[in-house]
Amino acid sequence: MKRSGKDVTIVTLSRMVQFSLEAAKELEKEGIDAEVIDLRTLVPLDIETVKESVKKTNRVVVVHEATRSYGWGAEIAARIQEEAFDDLDAPVQRVGAEDVPVPYNLNLEKEMLPQTKDIIQGVKKSLYLQMETV
Repeated sequence: MKRSGKDVTIVTLSRMVQFSLEAAKELEKEGIDAEVIDLRTLVPLDIETVKESVKKTNRVVVVHEATRSYGWGAEIAARIQEEAFDDLDAPVQRVGAEDVPVPYNLNLEKEMLPQTKDIIQGVKKSLYLQMETV
């Protein structure tokens, strides 16, 4: 675990850890306490740490650089749904790259890959999802 929190769990890996920590700092200014888990590896997957965190926060956002469709985040989301469903107060949110080929232009790459603002948006969606449906 990279950062302890009580409102939402952000599960991530590799380069997105730094973006997630930046997002957690920004969210803290709004009174949102985000826990950040750095998985470090996918195999073996430390699902127990993720489940313990979900039990504490009841909300989770999976962040990865792969495309949102068919990326490893979908597998993590599925495992959380299967193994920690009763602890969730909102659907698992996924923040990933746009479903487009990776551009070689740095500015276009930033538009395609998840950024801090995208993680913040995913966390807020998780936290306020119930309010939207009322």
